[in-house]
Amino acid sequence: MYPFSDYDLSAVIAAQYKKLSERIEKYTNDEIMANDLGLLADNCYEEFYIEPITIGSEEFDMRTAQQVKIRQERDRIYSDIDGRTFIDVDGITMKFYFGYTGDSQLFKCRASTWSSFYPQMDLSNGYVMFVYSDPLFATKNEDYATKMMAQLQRDLDGIQKGISYVNSDIKQYNDRLRKTALHTLEERKKKIEQFYELSKAFEIPLQKNDNAKTHIPTKRKISTTAKKYNNEPSYYISDTEYHDIMFTIKHNCSTYERTPGTFNSLEEEDLRNLLLAALNGTYQGGANGEAFRNKGKTDICIERENRAAFVAECKMWSGASQISDSLNQLDSYLTWRDCKTALIIFVKNKDFIAVLDKTKQTLTNHDAVRQVKEKDRNEYECTMVSKTNIGQLITVRVFMFNLYSQPKRSKRIT
Repeated sequence: MYPFSDYDLSAVIAAQYKKLSERIEKYTNDEIMANDLGLLADNCYEEFYIEPITIGSEEFDMRTAQQVKIRQERDRIYSDIDGRTFIDVDGITMKFYFGYTGDSQLFKCRASTWSSFYPQMDLSNGYVMFVYSDPLFATKNEDYATKMMAQLQRDLDGIQKGISYVNSDIKQYNDRLRKTALHTLEERKKKIEQFYELSKAFEIPLQKNDNAKTHIPTKRKISTTAKKYNNEPSYYISDTEYHDIMFTIKHNCSTYERTPGTFNSLEEEDLRNLLLAALNGTYQGGANGEAFRNKGKTDICIERENRAAFVAECKMWSGASQISDSLNQLDSYLTWRDCKTALIIFVKNKDFIAVLDKTKQTLTNHDAVRQVKEKDRNEYECTMVSKTNIGQLITVRVFMFNLYSQPKRSKRIT
């Protein structure tokens, strides 16, 4: 095949945007209203993301040489004698394989920047293949192998250049994809809300189509979404309030770290109660310890009218597996719109750095965590898909506080 010549990549990308728009239009009103738009945008991103091409090193064990017959054009003098224009001669065919990842269709697309010539290549089961055939007599030249490898390198460089042009256009598309999806979803939601408000004003019951297609195709990391919208009143904290709470937690627990000898002997409940006192000072008694929630009880809960606006768990470090268990536990406590929460872990281990490394690795590998941002060396902000409230994205701030203290030496009595 002659690569990067069959289709215009800009037309392919335009068609992809059209499919994205059509996909969003297929979401029912209930799906739009019942799910976090960020989660739906993530699903659209995963579904319509185009994987750029990357070529790896040559697979030397797949390199082959095969004896073949090669058809060559004859000298006109000889063709005039017997009328044959071509003749078959002994030859050799060499094949070189390079593994690649990415969307194979991109090899057929012409980017916004392109070259007037690309070397011929083939695709074979996840490999880019270069094939060269020469008459057997040509291989007798001492520099045949050197020239062959030089040609291979030139051809590989040519294909790599074409890939760089294609990948540049694809990167621009992928970078804009989620933002485009989110904007389209927001516009749809505005229209739905207007319709709901109009229906409410005229006391028109909303017609729901129970047979509407609500299937979300599973491709890459596409999350399950809710199919019904629950319009019950609920409470949540603003980003500013959440920032203030996080500041209060970090400021107070950091004081524990400065004098670990004072706090090292305290148990989890005692440390939690100290933190509750600080939060209650800010939220006028709105923070409660051991407040019962959805499927269990959480250490810290700020409520309004018996509805939680913020929940947090305090733990004493007992190992990396505790991180995953605690995240799942937090999720089980959450009710609709409890989308901002915190996990506070006190560490009494001597090697605090090793604990931090294990924490970050565990957060990154958790099956429900979609993004981990390192806010500080001992502070991580995670975006997590809720398994309890389908369609919700949860923001979890994970704090690690070092309470290790050198054991005091007992005084010797002389």
